[in-house]
Amino acid sequence: MKTTLPDSFIMWLAATYSCVLVAIAVDFVSGVRKARRAGVATRSRGYKMTCDKAVKYFLPMLCLSCIDFLASIFFAAPFLTMAMGAFNIFCEWKSVMESIHDKTEIREAAETMRLIIENKDDLAKAIAEMIKRIGTDGEEEVKQ
Repeated sequence: MKTTLPDSFIMWLAATYSCVLVAIAVDFVSGVRKARRAGVATRSRGYKMTCDKAVKYFLPMLCLSCIDFLASIFFAAPFLTMAMGAFNIFCEWKSVMESIHDKTEIREAAETMRLIIENKDDLAKAIAEMIKRIGTDGEEEVKQ
């Protein structure tokens, strides 16, 4: 007895994988355009992140596709793969909607923290000086 997968099952699988691939591509293009507009240099590390993201998306989908193949006896569509694909597309949509402004603010805050840490000795001296002045002013007021 030979069993075959319904054509609709394979169509749903192909559509799901294609939609996730398109979502990754849209996020990649959007990220490069946002970086260029903000004057941020694009680096190979950023491009590699897209490849890493594809691996993180497609490996679980492949595992779920195997489960869906086994479950095809009972179900006419690869529901698990489609659910994972929908989640991945949602994640990519959120990524595209992120504002470059938010990323710029985070980058500026990180730079400020780096400067504070690098100059912590000077900062500690300045704080000690202010405390000393406040303490002196307070003592003078108590004496009067």
